[in-house]
Amino acid sequence: MKIAVVVDSSANIPEKLVRQFHLIVINQPILFGNHLYREGVDLSSSEFYKRLRNDKTVPTASQVAMSEMQGVFTDLAHQGYEAAICVGVSGGLSGFITNLKAFAPSVKDLDVYAIDSMMACAAEGNLALLAAALVDQNYSVHDILKQVKKLQEATHFLLVVYNMRALSKTGRIMSRSPLIGAILGTRTILTFNKAGRLALVTNAHHMDNAFKKVKLMMDEKLLNSSVKQRISVLDANNSELNQEWQSEIRNQYQTATIETGEIGPFMGVHTGEKSMGIVWAPDWQDFLGSDVH
Repeated sequence: MKIAVVVDSSANIPEKLVRQFHLIVINQPILFGNHLYREGVDLSSSEFYKRLRNDKTVPTASQVAMSEMQGVFTDLAHQGYEAAICVGVSGGLSGFITNLKAFAPSVKDLDVYAIDSMMACAAEGNLALLAAALVDQNYSVHDILKQVKKLQEATHFLLVVYNMRALSKTGRIMSRSPLIGAILGTRTILTFNKAGRLALVTNAHHMDNAFKKVKLMMDEKLLNSSVKQRISVLDANNSELNQEWQSEIRNQYQTATIETGEIGPFMGVHTGEKSMGIVWAPDWQDFLGSDVH
């Protein structure tokens, strides 16, 4: 069976890997007022954060239309694909995957499998890369979905939001906590809960204190683990701090694969500038056969 792997642009997968694994990337729409941009097409991360600083208009993240997805699926069917595995950003941040699941049965000539990553950024990207690599190894759709689920369940994501005002405006956080109003001026540590919603973990007064807390939470999970980890350090236009965090993590986790990740425009709508994140999970390449490097 010829299988395509589709992923939305908020996963921020490097172009080299997109080409290597023949991924189909769907670019997320971002709105500044009435102006529509496509993440990664006519709106880069640097351009987005520059506009975020200088533009009085508050950006919003829109949703990919199912008519656009129908065009993608029609093209894939014409190319001889029989199935498409679609990995998307958490349903707690976007209705994209929920809409796609409802739309999938109407797609002709192609079986569509929609996967809610329940997370975002590199956490989502790792799932898509694993799926694509397993396609290259001729795994069945059933076995691919099973392996992707295993990786998803073993993935952890901690997000340090520099300023909570952006998230308080989008409403994409579990907002019933009475602490929300009190922490707007602090660095807030969030995670994706079991429903795929961003939920409060704790807060810190400075980014260095936030990192110490994040590192402690990561250490509690990993210090006694023998499983090789892939750790992604993410930043929202905060590359210098990204390198500092990576350096400290690398000193302790010398056998882990440590990489730089990005909080792009779609996720940046929710987090704002200068936010940071850490994703850790078993290395997705260890889910593969020995012929994949």
